Amino acid sequence: MSPNQSGDAHVDWSVVHRSNFESAAFGPNKWIQKGIDLFESAKLLEPKIQALWSYWRSKSEGKPAAHVSNHYLGPYFMLLSFCVENFLKAALIQSGSAQYKRDFRSCLESGARSGKCFPSDLKTHDLFDLSVKASLILHEGEEDLLRRLSRCAEWAGRYPSPLRYEEMSGAERFSDGEDYSLSWFGGCDVEKLNSFIPSLPQRLGLHTRHWEEKAP
Repeated sequence: MSPNQSGDAHVDWSVVHRSNFESAAFGPNKWIQKGIDLFESAKLLEPKIQALWSYWRSKSEGKPAAHVSNHYLGPYFMLLSFCVENFLKAALIQSGSAQYKRDFRSCLESGARSGKCFPSDLKTHDLFDLSVKASLILHEGEEDLLRRLSRCAEWAGRYPSPLRYEEMSGAERFSDGEDYSLSWFGGCDVEKLNSFIPSLPQRLGLHTRHWEEKAP
């Protein structure tokens, strides 16, 4: 069917798509909901992760145990890293939506392509950097958790290698000036994340309408 036949020849779809894009990209609610979706999706994999920890624990203690495949570990933590990322970016957008939108429109007016105009703050997977920009006060052990999740989001949860071979070391310098390993997850991380992630909306000043707050 041609545009004339459909009756929408007068519609400038570029304007419509741009308006819809700005609404999604520069409004916090979509980011919050996406974070919730990712958390709840990861929860479906949690029994698989607990079974894997149990298997590895039994093996380390020399106890017999039925083999449990390690299919889900990377994807589980990757989903949770994306969840945290969405909450942190929602906080940035909640406080800076108007400025993000102004900068985006100004960039488009200069003739740049829309992908080049998307805010750099919202492109990164660096959760620690995002937490600093979002003024999130971190408790003990949370910087470590964020940095390990970032590594999983950037490559370890979905690819066999990073883009730069130096990242294979798994070591990174923390805010205390010391280098720590990021290339591990442990049995206690599930419990930590089940406490940390539901606490984020309140700590970041986000408004969740249909998600039960599980923070202590």
